Amino acid sequence: MAGYRGDWPLMRWRFVDRVTAFEPWRLAEGVKALSLEEYSLYEPLGRKGVAPESLVLETCVHLLRWLVMRSSDFSQTCLLAQIDAFSFAREVGMGDVLVIFVTVVRQDGGRLAAECRVRCRDQSVARGVLTVELLDLAEALDPELAQATWRELYAAP
Repeated sequence: MAGYRGDWPLMRWRFVDRVTAFEPWRLAEGVKALSLEEYSLYEPLGRKGVAPESLVLETCVHLLRWLVMRSSDFSQTCLLAQIDAFSFAREVGMGDVLVIFVTVVRQDGGRLAAECRVRCRDQSVARGVLTVELLDLAEALDPELAQATWRELYAAP
């Protein structure tokens, strides 16, 4: 059964709540509202109400992954290979809605590089360039499940 390992359901975090713009192999824009679980992860470490920067970065990776999957008609996906000059301008937390922009800047062979920008309330949160390795989607995920999830995420104009 897809999505299950033994008797336990396979839990997946959804890092992108909605894809609001998409141009194949060129760009994607999406939004992510921070959940209670996400902004409270740092509480045991003394940073109450702050979302981990690594989750913001992972949100960029996921949006880039959706760009690759949809652009390839759900035949490819990607894995993060390199992070270049990724910086954070401010923290985000409870009630924040992130707007993520991913723009492809280079594609050669089995690699793709994209500039990522994250904003919240018209302020910059983070930016940088991510490079990913392309791979066969069927090796990582059920393509039918990916297509069904895309239909939930994409807000066609």
